[in-house]
Amino acid sequence: MAKLELWSSPVVQTLFARSPPAPLSPKGIWRQDLTAQINQLSANLNIRAVLHLLNDDFNGCHELAQTQEGNPYSDHLHSIAHRREPDYWNSKYWIARFSHEHLPEIYSPGGTVTQAKQEMDKFVDAVQFAETSGKGVSDHEKRQWEEMTKLARILITLE
Repeated sequence: MAKLELWSSPVVQTLFARSPPAPLSPKGIWRQDLTAQINQLSANLNIRAVLHLLNDDFNGCHELAQTQEGNPYSDHLHSIAHRREPDYWNSKYWIARFSHEHLPEIYSPGGTVTQAKQEMDKFVDAVQFAETSGKGVSDHEKRQWEEMTKLARILITLE
């Protein structure tokens, strides 16, 4: 699927227009009707996985990410999926297992990959605190949405 065609697809347009941002730990899929549409896209696995992530479909994202274990973008998606599950320890496990050149762009603009991974770890802790205390949830949801949509943009651009 060509980038322009993918960007203009109803699925991508609907997901990127979503408001308010996705919850930190969703209780279910946001739009069930999008699941089949995402699966039918002729885009690579990581793009379909990130679209499932934007649709709060843990299983859809997780299954695709697992099939490409060792691919840094799949492992990145895997880490976010587990943070949202919530399985914080497992999220940090996956953070430690991968690296790619786009991490600073997402987590620490102008910084290094090492700094970005440290920010990722801190964000897992911050999400866990927000989820247990109820403090800062809205701010973290916005930050998480920015993280996921930045990653989606990168993956679509790489297509």
